[in-house]
Order: sequence, then structure tokens, then C-alpha cells
Amino acid sequence: MNRASRALKWGGFALAAVAMLIACGGASAQTRISGEHVTVLMFDDRFQYDEIHIPVGGSVDWVGAGRNPHNAVASDGSWSTETVFGSLEQLEGDSAVLTYDRSGEYVFFCTLHGNAAGNGMAGVLVVGGGAGDDAG
Repeated sequence: MNRASRALKWGGFALAAVAMLIACGGASAQTRISGEHVTVLMFDDRFQYDEIHIPVGGSVDWVGAGRNPHNAVASDGSWSTETVFGSLEQLEGDSAVLTYDRSGEYVFFCTLHGNAAGNGMAGVLVVGGGAGDDAG
């Protein structure tokens, strides 16, 4: 087998391996959702979406979906699921709907499984962003 044939063969194996990793969830893919009112499940140690886009006045329904308790808190302290749910420990099926009236980009995290630096169970909420979207 000549050098070109070997390179083609190994290139095919590499491509197949990458395809299998992606199909099996082995490759990390960013998950994003946009909408006026969105639901985000809080699984064990990860949010269903790590990037959320809503307009000013839009809402997010943060729903517990794991065996462990979870929450969602802005790194800057501007909002928390605790304010509407009454606890930082939402269990499976527990829901906290928050409406966002100020535009901005907010790093959010679960205080039990992430941190304010955006590590671990964390993501970004983008409120507004379009012309004329800022309500305050």
C-alpha cells in the first residue's frame, strides 16, 4: 500500500471516529434556545441549554429534572430561582418562572453544581439584543 492510500485509509478512520463521537454525544456541543417564553430543564449537573436568548419581557421556566436538587442564579446576583420558588433546592418537577425586564447578558449557574465564574453547571442568558428591545 503506498503512502497516499494509507493516508486516505487513516483519514477515513478518523472521520468515522469523529462521526461516532458526535452521534454518541461524546463531542461537546453547545445547546442554544431562543424564544419569548422558554422552558429549561435542570438535569443532574447540567442545564438543558447553555445559551438562552429571550426578548426583554420574556420568561424562562426553570424546571427540576434530575434526582439531585438544582437552581439557577445570575452570577451578578441580579436574579435567582429562589425569589419565585422560595428555595435554592428545586427537585424533579419543581418549576420557577422568571420574567426578565432588563436587557443584558447574564452568566447563570447552579449554586450546588457550578460557580459564578461559569464553570460546571452554568450557561448564559441573553435578554434583548435587538434594536428597541431595552425596556429598562
